[in-house]
Amino acid sequence: MIRFIIEKDNVSVAFDAPTNLLYDRLAFVRVGDIPISGTDNVSIKLIPWSDVKLAETIAKRFSGNDKISEVNALCEKVKHLRPSDEKAFIERLENDDVHGAAQMIDVVEEMDLEAASEINRYDYDEEDEEPIMEQRM
Repeated sequence: MIRFIIEKDNVSVAFDAPTNLLYDRLAFVRVGDIPISGTDNVSIKLIPWSDVKLAETIAKRFSGNDKISEVNALCEKVKHLRPSDEKAFIERLENDDVHGAAQMIDVVEEMDLEAASEINRYDYDEEDEEPIMEQRM
C-alpha cells in the first residue's frame, strides 16, 4: 500500500507496508522505529501506491512525527477493507480533517471497519517477497 525507501550512510532498503517483517527491514539499515520525516542521519521516502486511492488519501494525512510502526499498523488495518468501508473511511478522513497515523487508527477502530479476508488486492505472499536492498560503495 505504501512503499518505504530508507537510506542511511551507504545502505538503503525499500519495502511495502504493511509488513510483518518491519523490524528486520529497519535492522538492515541499522535504525529503529523512527519518525517518517527521518533524522539527521536517515532519509525516508514514502510513496503511496498510485493505483490505490486509499493509499494516496492516507499518505497526505501523515504527520512528520508519525513513527514507521504506526504507519505500518495503519496499513495493516486498512489493507483489505471492503470497497464500501474504504469509501466511508476516506469520507470520514476528509470530513473530520483527521491527521496523523494514530488518529487514523482510532477512526478505523471507532468505525469498526472489517477487512474482507476473501479479497486480496496485493496478489503476493509477503514471505515470498524479498525487500529491495542496496549498498553503495
